[in-house]
Amino acid sequence: MTLVRQIFRLGVFALVIGQSATVGAANINVVWTSEVGQFAPLWVTKEAKLFEKYGNSVQLIFIQGAASAAAALSSGDAQVGMFSPQVVISTPGLDLVMFGRLGNTMDNRIYVRKGIKSLKEVKRVAISRFGSNADFAARFLIQREGLRPDVDVALLQVGNQSNRIVAVETNNADAAMLTPPMTLQARKLGLNLLIDASKLNIPYSSLMFVARRPYLAKMRAEMVNFTKAMIEGVHLYKSNKEFSLKVLAKYLKVQDREVLEENFREYDFPTRLYPAKEFYELPIQEVGKKDPKVLKMSPEQFADMSLVKEIEDSGFIDKLGREYGVK
Repeated sequence: MTLVRQIFRLGVFALVIGQSATVGAANINVVWTSEVGQFAPLWVTKEAKLFEKYGNSVQLIFIQGAASAAAALSSGDAQVGMFSPQVVISTPGLDLVMFGRLGNTMDNRIYVRKGIKSLKEVKRVAISRFGSNADFAARFLIQREGLRPDVDVALLQVGNQSNRIVAVETNNADAAMLTPPMTLQARKLGLNLLIDASKLNIPYSSLMFVARRPYLAKMRAEMVNFTKAMIEGVHLYKSNKEFSLKVLAKYLKVQDREVLEENFREYDFPTRLYPAKEFYELPIQEVGKKDPKVLKMSPEQFADMSLVKEIEDSGFIDKLGREYGVK
């Protein structure tokens, strides 16, 4: 039984959103991995039917955790994944390649219960799953403070960000790894911000467009069109706030407008979605601590910037910028 079918049967992690494939269009299953606002352009692109505009039929599949999402690509149950680069870097045998990105800097925050003033006081941090972006960011920020993950600070797998906040509220964790817009929810509930990685200006993207290299080569035209749709989705997100807020409310299952507005304050998505090395250099260094061979690999082994370059060279992105009034 394939991974996605197992998830459907169990009814635990997967949520398929979409319509039946249109005749003659490429069928693309896209895995997304966390109920966080950084996926907003993907959701907006889907809801505005921009994938269909460029000739593809796309179904969105929710599977929590980047490792499980990568397994779905490897098995062929999904063709594109939206997840963190460290999975690509740490599993070269899966032949995964990044061909686009959302995000410019590390966006994670550590929120703590009242009374905690230092990370040295934190003994338990709530994350989603091991191998996730929350796991990676937590380990990086803990080590940055001179502490040892799993030794000085335990990492607790509790699922989505709402669950992480509850874990802190109920004293089952001292801290939670959060990203916008759930950061505002945490503040409203009285949690305190301890570390804001977005203020550290660390180049990093926790959300890469990922496919298996053979699929990307075979279906290049369809993947160029997929990327075009995503680029237009970013422009639409930036230029049509009300539509974007409605989409965010649907996928985040949050109706508090102030929480949804947090996304617009915190995220400035790029319009040129190059998966440049600077945005996955940090994971290379972290993975390289355990596997030094990674440090000697060429960046081209992990990323293909040619799709975005082809699109930009055609004048497509500049044209969209003029049409949407977005720079």
